Amino acid sequence: MICVFFLNNSVINLCNQIETQSEDIELEIKGGNLEVAYYKSLELLNSIEEKNLVTSIYLSHQEFDNLLNESLKLSTYLDHNDETEAHASLHLVKYNADHIKKLQIPTLENVL
Repeated sequence: MICVFFLNNSVINLCNQIETQSEDIELEIKGGNLEVAYYKSLELLNSIEEKNLVTSIYLSHQEFDNLLNESLKLSTYLDHNDETEAHASLHLVKYNADHIKKLQIPTLENVL
């Protein structure tokens, strides 16, 4: 039970961190600072990869892989100054993080 509590909190904290970093990146993109946004997207990608072991054990690989793939796409789009695709990818990162966070709430739908 303690392990489940620890892993659940770890995943929720990671999702909160991802959402915060994503908002910072979005502000940089809107401000036209694509180079700064690129470096922040690399930080986001690194923070997701650092938590790979804990989250891959607790989450389905598909959910985590979607999050990792979109953060990788985000950094690639920003590296090539593709602002439109970067926005789309950033919103998918935020959506996936929010979706993972909602899956951690114990509801009848999540249990079944």
